[in-house]
Amino acid sequence: MLAPHFPFDAQESPLSYAARLAMLHTEDPVVSLLRDFEIRPEKMAINDETALRRLADIAGVAVGDLRANAAIPVGTRTYDLRGELVTAEFLANPYTVFCPACLAEDDQAGLRRGRWVWTLSVVRTCPQHEIPLLRQAPLAWDDKFHELDRLVPERGDELQAMIERAGQRSVSPLQDYVVRRLDGNAGPKWLDAQTLDQATRSTELLGVLLAHGPAQKLPDLTSDHWDHAGRVGFEFTSRGEVGIREALMAQFRKFDDATGTPGARKIFGCFYNAMAHSKSLKDPGDIARIFREVITENIALPAGYKVLGVELTERRLHTVASLAREQDLDPRTLSHVLVAAGVIPEKPPAHYPIPVGQGREVASGVKRTVNVISLCKEVNCTRPIVDQLFAERLITPIFYGRPGAKGRTQKAVDREEIAMLVGKLHAVSATRDTETDDLVPVSKAAEKAKVSAVTVLHMILGGFLDRTVRLAGQNGIGALRVDPLEVKRHAGFCTPGLSPSEAFGALKIPRGIGWCLVDRYPKEVSLAINWVVCPPGGHRIPRFDPAIVTDFKSQFTHTARIAQKYDLQIGEVIGRLKRSGVRPVVTKSEIGLDYYRVDGLETRLFA
Repeated sequence: MLAPHFPFDAQESPLSYAARLAMLHTEDPVVSLLRDFEIRPEKMAINDETALRRLADIAGVAVGDLRANAAIPVGTRTYDLRGELVTAEFLANPYTVFCPACLAEDDQAGLRRGRWVWTLSVVRTCPQHEIPLLRQAPLAWDDKFHELDRLVPERGDELQAMIERAGQRSVSPLQDYVVRRLDGNAGPKWLDAQTLDQATRSTELLGVLLAHGPAQKLPDLTSDHWDHAGRVGFEFTSRGEVGIREALMAQFRKFDDATGTPGARKIFGCFYNAMAHSKSLKDPGDIARIFREVITENIALPAGYKVLGVELTERRLHTVASLAREQDLDPRTLSHVLVAAGVIPEKPPAHYPIPVGQGREVASGVKRTVNVISLCKEVNCTRPIVDQLFAERLITPIFYGRPGAKGRTQKAVDREEIAMLVGKLHAVSATRDTETDDLVPVSKAAEKAKVSAVTVLHMILGGFLDRTVRLAGQNGIGALRVDPLEVKRHAGFCTPGLSPSEAFGALKIPRGIGWCLVDRYPKEVSLAINWVVCPPGGHRIPRFDPAIVTDFKSQFTHTARIAQKYDLQIGEVIGRLKRSGVRPVVTKSEIGLDYYRVDGLETRLFA
């Protein structure tokens, strides 16, 4: 054993300790000492177990103390560091890393010491002095022994100048986490569940994406860039899957308005490439699963497409274009219907994702649609009756465009909805071969009872009329015959208050807007509806309380009513409202019309 005995510093690396012994005993480079004691220098440079044991024997220290501060090779480019398996990329080699302030203190106290934490690539800031560590690339073959006395010749004022140039910064939370974990302390659960390599690499790569963007080339990043990336990424990885998803979705949202159909490689760039083609980190860890799910949940990909090495067994999302191709539909028509169904926004980007099930359901509806102009023939009735069916929501129009959108029109109706309505009417009607004098068509019965034709249809569907027949060989409303006396008898019960057409007419609004107000109930600006429930089958007839309609009209108004009241052009009314700062209580984008509170309008604005 060497004498005199010099203790091993708990913060020192084994290589540094060997270099210090060489200076204290022989004042020669560490290579000479190692060879004198039959320690192969190249083995000592990589902290080989046999080299550490021999060094411990000759120095009289515990080999466990040396091993605790060294990354011990256990395989090709794989090391054991305090029970954690890490790769070569986790280590700072081949760079010699040091803190000039620590070296200045060492110079005052004695020989310089290389701290074991400096051997970790993620350690970039001195925790004691809070300055960036300096990195020196190897220039000679023996620089791999990191002898600080030789590699950093600066002393005194020169060293002080290096300290001043370094600047100040706190230790990054990622660096703190890694060192604490190697000291045996628990950290955030998700990070602790990853290998140290995976936790560090995924945090830094995510930080690079967020701080520098997808186009960043990783080799161009400096040590300071990586330090900043680790700080940014740790804000998210420390919160586990929730935080990581939040970060990835924030990046995804940046491409909401992008032209074309950007894929995962375009959106996530350097992060995607590192996850998909990592050479140094064969298994990126759980972040790959999270990233894969974010991609497949937000980007339309065909079945069989490989996402980070995993094949997509079935398509999960469509774009308008891919859905149109699959369903053999015109993409413009399909887009209009998807907008009307609320599946996509008014002017979506080309890559806007559509859930497969939802998209196919809408597409099948498009295939079943009947144009409004063809409804009279499909239902076998007059155009006024078709309008009444729409007004009472016995059939629902498919609109192109959202409420308030320019050119919003009803274009079609689902063929299945028509079939269901006609089927219900036929189901409650007996079939008769010939006409009879006491039974008349629906429109004629409505005329005699002084009700609307749609009210007669409500009576049929509600089971009020016992004598309803359908002429054999004919279909639809035109084939029905009813007893006008029965219609008269039930008219009072089926027509209390106002019909939708009467209520919406009193408010001077189109029926589409009227039903939007009904659908908003019980919000502030909305209309309550009274349903006449027909006991036999539960059919409901929509009616409105006149008092509620009157009350709504007294509380809320729109520009057309204001213009009529003050004999102004609608454009002039809109201009005066905007200039005065009066805001609507519900907007055109919500229901198709701007509504204002009556008591919020001053008469002087329109005088």
